[in-house]
Amino acid sequence: MTIAPATAAEALTGLARIRPAGWLATSMPTDPVDLLVRARQALSVDHPGMDGRVSVLSARHTAAVFAVHRPPSEGSLVLKLHADPAAYAGETLAYALLADTAPVARLYAEGEGSLSLLLEYLPEPADWTRVEMPALLAERVAAVHTASLRLPGEAAEAMAGFTLAALHRAPPPAWITDPSAFSEVLAAHLDAYGPRLVPLGHLDLKPEHLRRRPSGEVVLLDVESVRPDVTGLIDLATLPAVLRQAGHELAPARVLGLYLDATAARGARWTAGSLKLALRAYAAATGLESLHGLDR
Repeated sequence: MTIAPATAAEALTGLARIRPAGWLATSMPTDPVDLLVRARQALSVDHPGMDGRVSVLSARHTAAVFAVHRPPSEGSLVLKLHADPAAYAGETLAYALLADTAPVARLYAEGEGSLSLLLEYLPEPADWTRVEMPALLAERVAAVHTASLRLPGEAAEAMAGFTLAALHRAPPPAWITDPSAFSEVLAAHLDAYGPRLVPLGHLDLKPEHLRRRPSGEVVLLDVESVRPDVTGLIDLATLPAVLRQAGHELAPARVLGLYLDATAARGARWTAGSLKLALRAYAAATGLESLHGLDR
């Protein structure tokens, strides 16, 4: 008997490495004092005037996240420091694509010298006891997946090299294990969205990454891993596990239905059959071991 995955990471067992082994040349410090020194240096050099007490929210080898505590009249902030320039550039690109087109945390400033981002501080978690949360999560995810269709003209032109039309003509990404299956994935997306879509995907989906603004709006945190060549199928594959982790046990068919509804509201032309075929092709293209019933 197959055990249902408990987290998004477990749902992606077998997935090919999107980043090659050894991609990170220099890790973030592990000592809390060193982290705080680095954070204060980043604020001083790249974000002058953004003073306040700094505390570590999270730290890993690739990035560290801090709270910059300021008076209510000024508003506290989140400071994120990257260890790798390419990862920093990728996240700034993701925010450029999503800032006005999807419900994500606001980016206030970038610091190229310190590889830093100043972001909206959202300490209030989403209320996962609400019965509408599964549909709301699917809607938020679909908004990210279709964000490029709502880009203004100049921004859309800048992303022309990452559209489905361009990717369909280009060699497959290096991390793809079955190029023929990946061509099927792109063809299915062309049918569902048309050639202008930039196939964004690979959100870091966790229950704690949905946060509530004071207005009540629920937004997604952390778009660091979002890429323009992954497609949203990688996130769809994790949705049942994320909902399970948050206390919502839904049948795979129900999750698929929520995603179909959410993407249809954003202009997609998926059917249950075409989406299941795309999921199977995606698993073949990436080495994903199981779709845990989403394709049945």
